[in-house]
Amino acid sequence: MVANGANKLTEDLDHFRNWLRYPPKGTRGKRVRAKSDSTVDAYLYTVRMFHARVNSSALSREAVEDFVIQLEAAGNSPSSIGRHIYALRAYFEFRGVTLDMGAPSAPKRLPRWLTEEEWEQLLQYAEKPLRETKAPERLRRKALCIRGALMVYGGAGLRLSEGCGLRREGIDPRGYIRFIGKGNRERIVPVEDPVIIAIQEWMTTHDSEWVFPGKGGGPLSSATMQKAVRQLEEAAGIKNIHRPVHMLRHTVGAALRKQGVDIRDIQDLLGHANISTTQIYTQMAQEELRKKLLRSPRFPNYRQQRLV
Repeated sequence: MVANGANKLTEDLDHFRNWLRYPPKGTRGKRVRAKSDSTVDAYLYTVRMFHARVNSSALSREAVEDFVIQLEAAGNSPSSIGRHIYALRAYFEFRGVTLDMGAPSAPKRLPRWLTEEEWEQLLQYAEKPLRETKAPERLRRKALCIRGALMVYGGAGLRLSEGCGLRREGIDPRGYIRFIGKGNRERIVPVEDPVIIAIQEWMTTHDSEWVFPGKGGGPLSSATMQKAVRQLEEAAGIKNIHRPVHMLRHTVGAALRKQGVDIRDIQDLLGHANISTTQIYTQMAQEELRKKLLRSPRFPNYRQQRLV
């Protein structure tokens, strides 16, 4: 009986996966948009956990409330719980059931990004083997690869999956990168010369059709790329690492906004569907300025304190 139940759930989740990737016309509001692979995996993870913790036959608000109570007891943050609720709302809709339940409110926190000093520190560490004449060829090749990855994410601002899926033919030496972005749409973004040069230098070490080839002739997996970037950031002394690759993407948005680039141009560059997503980089640039003001010596005789 248990095996039959597990098989039934597996079959149900297979159908749910396809439903998320190829949504029926007219569902989930006015704009029907397929979910990305990472979102699909996250939704399936939530549904599996939901079925493991509550009565799998009870698709009700009460069952979700019980699930949420368990998540809170386990120490999950409001934002994390909200993501689980979004996943279950989609699952309930797939099963033909309405889940009238909103996500908990959470304080707005700015995402982690690298300061100018941290970005320079990271690049310097990544390029160290390239400056050493006696460095083994293996280390030099690895350095070219990771520097190319840093330029793709911290230079061009691509998403994790977009960078892993880059093809050789998409690297335009005139200063453009063409790739398949979120929503399976082709995008072309302009980049600075150092970005193209770093990618081209890495591509001279292999003849794969993929910029970052993986095993078996396909592209490098997102998990492998994420792990490689995290290891580099940790080795370079970067602290408070959260979502290593996406942190580089945020660094691009914050740096451009700080330089005065129009918010609409940043939206186009990063491929945000909604301008409200891009607005956060204005707050990030302001926060970085505020931190610099706090270190300013203009008021040496006053203690730093917040007035209420």
